[in-house]
Amino acid sequence: MRSFKGWSLAGVACLMAACASPPETPWAPSALSFPVIGDIPYSDDDRQVFEEEVVPAIKVGGYPFVIHIGDYKGGGAPCTPAEDEAQLALIAQLAPTPVFYTPGDNEWTDCDRFNDAATGRPASELARLDRLRALFFSGPVSAPAAMGVKTHERVPENASWTHGGVRFATVHIVGTGNGFRAVEGDDPAEAGARARLREAAALDWIRLASDDAKNENADALVFAVHADMTDVDAGVLGKPCDGAIAEREQICDAFAALRTAVSKAAKSFDGPTLLIHGDTAPFTLGHSFAGDEADNLWILNAAGDHGVTPQGFHYGVQDSTLVTFTPGAANPFYAVGITSGAPAEAQE
Repeated sequence: MRSFKGWSLAGVACLMAACASPPETPWAPSALSFPVIGDIPYSDDDRQVFEEEVVPAIKVGGYPFVIHIGDYKGGGAPCTPAEDEAQLALIAQLAPTPVFYTPGDNEWTDCDRFNDAATGRPASELARLDRLRALFFSGPVSAPAAMGVKTHERVPENASWTHGGVRFATVHIVGTGNGFRAVEGDDPAEAGARARLREAAALDWIRLASDDAKNENADALVFAVHADMTDVDAGVLGKPCDGAIAEREQICDAFAALRTAVSKAAKSFDGPTLLIHGDTAPFTLGHSFAGDEADNLWILNAAGDHGVTPQGFHYGVQDSTLVTFTPGAANPFYAVGITSGAPAEAQE
């Protein structure tokens, strides 16, 4: 899924200038840096950049772990084993560095845009989710014991760990209405029930991560999800979803309770909190969160999604992201393109 929301010509000009002269990432002895991959590769050109530039840059960086926020394939192509195998190969290539992956909509909720060859009907997105869980979440991420990796008992793709005094959590929240919208290959009632279970698990996981961070006296709390939870039509903002529907248009706000939970978690923790997401194009870092802002909550829309509109307007950044947290800094979170060094555009 992709959106051009919040992207300006001025922002693109600023970004292009930054790319021409990459700034250095702020560093201090206590700083912690980690890569974030998402919304790439969507095309053959993406794959070349990803394999020849992004992955090598990550491998030589010596980072403690990698976060992958989903969309390892484009939404404009059927879901096939080839993309799954490429993702498995990426995780193996980055080993022994742990890769904490949370699914994107392109690899499951949007798979029903295309017909299943065996049935001639739209593919089952629920079967795709079961397949992802079997492939990627049959066991915990292989990571040093000191990270204390744990997963949700009912939704194993929700993981939590600690490193460098920071509590991290991946939370399975996807675009296309978090599974409540555009259900074409499954019974909407079943899809809605399963989406509600995932939502309940996500709310639980967000709260538990905040409690852990507070009890540990952590320096920071970081959440990583796929969906841009602010990508909601103004007319339905804050309106909860009653159930899943087959239509693609937005008739409810599938993220209302989740945004509130993240804001509440940040306030309860009362320390620097970062929510990382993908799904839409603008590479931005700020506090804007569709009315659920908190003074200590930063929102990062990570690099990855990019392209050119029919009018010739270039949007997004063809890259992955390097995030740095510096304890005690006035702006504790900093994000740049991992190959370009281009900084995320400030967004308040």
